[in-house]
Amino acid sequence: MSIDKNNHLREVLDTHKMCHVQNFVNKVKKRREEIKAKMHNHYGSDKYPSFGSGSFAKHTATNVKFDLDLVEPFKRNAFGTLQEMFDSVYNFLAEEYKNTGVTIRRQKVSIGVSFPIEEGDEKPVELDVVPGRELSVDDYLDSHDLNLCFNEDHWGFKKGTSQKTNIQKQIAHIQGKESERQIIRLLKIWKKQKDKKYKSFVIELAVIKALDGYNGDKELWSRLKYTMEYLRDYIAESSFHLYDPGNTNNDVIAAMQDYDRQSFKSDMESMLNNINCNPDFYLPYYFKANEKYCGYKEKSVGAAYPTSVKRFG
Repeated sequence: MSIDKNNHLREVLDTHKMCHVQNFVNKVKKRREEIKAKMHNHYGSDKYPSFGSGSFAKHTATNVKFDLDLVEPFKRNAFGTLQEMFDSVYNFLAEEYKNTGVTIRRQKVSIGVSFPIEEGDEKPVELDVVPGRELSVDDYLDSHDLNLCFNEDHWGFKKGTSQKTNIQKQIAHIQGKESERQIIRLLKIWKKQKDKKYKSFVIELAVIKALDGYNGDKELWSRLKYTMEYLRDYIAESSFHLYDPGNTNNDVIAAMQDYDRQSFKSDMESMLNNINCNPDFYLPYYFKANEKYCGYKEKSVGAAYPTSVKRFG
């Protein structure tokens, strides 16, 4: 019997739901609240309230890869330069967690915090703290615009330079788009399983653009196939743009090398051709269910239960 594409893709999404790892998510949230409180106590009136970002905030997370980032918006006069802001947050967290086994690392625009693996966990609790500074005095509460600091040379930016962003607008851009979120999750699952290096933000924006105005069949495979065809046809074209909703002057696809765009196009083309020729083999090959949670059914928010007495994972 030939594979039911829609049933298979639903199983892929179901087995990658966050509810299956709710205990671990709660640990990450607890650590995030811990850092949030430390930042508030230390910086006080120099900053605005922290807020969460990343794939969890956008509801595009999967249980094999998710981000519960913490954005720290600072007031314009809190620091003389963006590099001073970045270094201050890094040094503060490094001192707070000194000799505790917690790893604090400088990243492109954020500070990574990695806690030791606890008993029963397969991986450490990891968080990114993203410091940003409002563009002008008392502007943030109205605009939510922030300047991020590039802590290292990257994407053509020099260390200490800035990039304007609006993370609230990025989150709002995907609100209410559950149909698009499903396809984003599927492509992120493929990306993780096949170790592709394409940025998740590129996938997110590209899927939203592909499905803008889509009025075809609402089934999962039809929407996924349409999106893959769209990316095959357009992503490598010089006229194709993906503008950051947090900064419309930032064309996200422009930072993607031509060979990476061609590679993305080729990936979409080969996947479509192979699935068309042999769906029974290639659909599960490219989009594999999380076997650890196969056989579970969700009975309530935040919990998952096995459909039999068999133990999983």
